[in-house]
Amino acid sequence: MTSAIDVRDITKIYNPNSNQPVKALDNVSLTIDDNEFFTLLGPSGCGKTTLLRLIAGFEAVSGGEIMLFDDEIENLEPNRRPVNTVFQHYALFPHMTVAANVAFGLERLKKPREEIEATVERVLTLVKMKHLADRHPNQLSGGQQQRVALARALAPSPKVLLLDEPLSALDLKLRQAMREELKQLQKETGITFVFVTHDQEEALAMSDRIAVMSDGEVQQIGGPTDIYEHPVNRFVADFIGDTNFMDGEIVGFNDDLVTCRIGTQSMFEAENSGAHKIGDQVTLFLRPEKITLSAVDDASAADTRPGKVANIVYLGNQAAYTVDMGDGIELIAQARPREDGKLPFTLGDPLAVEFSARALRVLAQ
Repeated sequence: MTSAIDVRDITKIYNPNSNQPVKALDNVSLTIDDNEFFTLLGPSGCGKTTLLRLIAGFEAVSGGEIMLFDDEIENLEPNRRPVNTVFQHYALFPHMTVAANVAFGLERLKKPREEIEATVERVLTLVKMKHLADRHPNQLSGGQQQRVALARALAPSPKVLLLDEPLSALDLKLRQAMREELKQLQKETGITFVFVTHDQEEALAMSDRIAVMSDGEVQQIGGPTDIYEHPVNRFVADFIGDTNFMDGEIVGFNDDLVTCRIGTQSMFEAENSGAHKIGDQVTLFLRPEKITLSAVDDASAADTRPGKVANIVYLGNQAAYTVDMGDGIELIAQARPREDGKLPFTLGDPLAVEFSARALRVLAQ
């Protein structure tokens, strides 16, 4: 696999000579493959946008190297790097038409007029905006403006397209639709996309791989399934999706399963994810959707555990139930409304709670 971007031990320190220097990135290393949809994911202030700006050349590195297709670029001016950026605010020229906005970068590159016209037509067709080529930005919706910004960035055929939270200004329905369009656009163009977002659902839906960041460091890199199902630490498990955490002590082993004591006497088998030993204090995690709730009289499995509904949050297509398991243990589980729209359980209901030992996992860190 050819690498598009190699980030090697990159450090970024703001105000390095002041009394309060700020380390935005701390020895970050990662490799982004050619023709990959790669996402930098994390909360505000984690360093993801800083890393994107270093790749684009809008910020200078404090240490380390950035390689683009094996060429060192960290000291190149932004206009000499074969990358383009789509920002959160699309920064279209209001006095120019859609076509003129897309043509602008090509004109700056002094491309022949015939090539410019052909490229503008091609990329506007690609983003489904050819029929609006003569309109101005103030005549377009937010989603249409975003497509124009994408077309403008794609027109010079960059080797890498950087996208800095480009969907955050859109409403939910449009954002969901644009996820699919962006992924399809990446496949059709074959250009490497580097996407920055704080929205874990966005990252899971679009990415080939994800780098989860926190406090200027990369916590984990992997495919969406790996990140979601096998987080390496509590931060990743907590940031990606909803989850239950339980702190306990390892008291036994059985092949690749461990037995953990949680609370004063509750015993749970769980999948082991690290080099642990008996007596270790560990954190277990369990996704709410891996838990099955049923009425006590309807319970079919012998290994169900008793619980009681302590709280209900209605979410439309499902409800989140807080289940009191006793011994100080509470779990969040999900259940869908019945066909008549009513919730299957009410506050205080006794429940049978079931989940597999493979669904309950010990975090590696």
